[in-house]
Amino acid sequence: MRYGELEEGIDVLDADGNLVGSSKIAARHALLETALTRVVLPMPILVLPPIVMSMLEKTALLQARPRLLLPVQSLVCLAAFGLALPLAISLFPQMSEIETSQLEPEIARATSSRTVVYNKGL
Repeated sequence: MRYGELEEGIDVLDADGNLVGSSKIAARHALLETALTRVVLPMPILVLPPIVMSMLEKTALLQARPRLLLPVQSLVCLAAFGLALPLAISLFPQMSEIETSQLEPEIARATSSRTVVYNKGL
């Protein structure tokens, strides 16, 4: 889906927001950050509900009313979803920074800034 970014690069901007150029290296960094975000996203969803439900199932309320197990589990899963998405997205800033020395030589020559920023994407 983002193959075009790897082939053509993504725009990098200097500190003033001026376009410096298009970098394939920055695109690779952006894709790596996005992939890591997507790896972390399901972790709380897969881990938290079983742990929380194992504790809640031992309570007197749920033992006396087993019909509440499904609604309670649904709420616990909903809470895990609500926690996981902001947590995963906040791992990396939307506008990531990279040193010009790590980028293509033409990008480094095109600006006097030591660092440039690029939009990581979601």
